Amino acid sequence: MLLAFLAATTRARAVVEIGTGSGETGLALLRGMAPDGTLTTIDVDPELQRAARRTFLAAGYSPGRVRLINGVAPEVLPRLTDGGYDLVVAHAADEDYLAEAVRLLRPGGVVALAGGAIEQDDEQWVSTVLQDGTLLATRAR
Repeated sequence: MLLAFLAATTRARAVVEIGTGSGETGLALLRGMAPDGTLTTIDVDPELQRAARRTFLAAGYSPGRVRLINGVAPEVLPRLTDGGYDLVVAHAADEDYLAEAVRLLRPGGVVALAGGAIEQDDEQWVSTVLQDGTLLATRAR
């Protein structure tokens, strides 16, 4: 799966996922992450987060590996650490998510944004768009 590949390629120890869902995409991220890495996943729906917690536990991931944050992403993201993440994954297109990724990612970090776009002349990013419309970008500096 693409997300496991991205986590492994970046040797991710700290990942932010916007849109927890049932936890399946979080599992893919955890499979690719460093064994001591932490997944921070944000969702507004507490029922989905409870389902995701069950998914992570059933797969053998300890609660210390996953930080589930219930809230609206635009309100939660500003509270996360500047330059503290290797990978930011957003399951919805939102220009604000890309702006937050600039702040959250370490140099060389990667963002995967569903339906995203970057201006051609934006020198902060080296990017590509996959056939399904997913934007993949690495922070150049």
